[in-house]
Amino acid sequence: MDCADHLGQPVSEIDTRRLERVARCFGGARLLRWPSKRAEQLLVLWVVWSYLPDDRQMSEAEVSSMLRDWHDYKDYALLRRELVDLDMLRRTPNGRVYRKVSHPLPAEAAALLGRFTSAAPDS
Repeated sequence: MDCADHLGQPVSEIDTRRLERVARCFGGARLLRWPSKRAEQLLVLWVVWSYLPDDRQMSEAEVSSMLRDWHDYKDYALLRRELVDLDMLRRTPNGRVYRKVSHPLPAEAAALLGRFTSAAPDS
């Protein structure tokens, strides 16, 4: 599946109202709450995905620790599962090793990231 399809629209289209709604889910670059609409959840996942390190194998504990540190709504396992289900993060069959999957960042996610002052949330 093309990664842009995760958002249900072409990469070049930006829904500014959706961007505003999703930006309110963050405090700076920290995720404060999980949006209720699927398209908004996908946009949040792109932002979270962008914070993960490239070209590095990580244990489940490392991934969970990073995700736990980047949000305040307490369900890091949901984020991890969603990233894996959307092929943004891959894990070995035994679940011990994770690796970020390289994808082009959709324009809407890039626009959202541009609103944050830092490249990644504070730990």
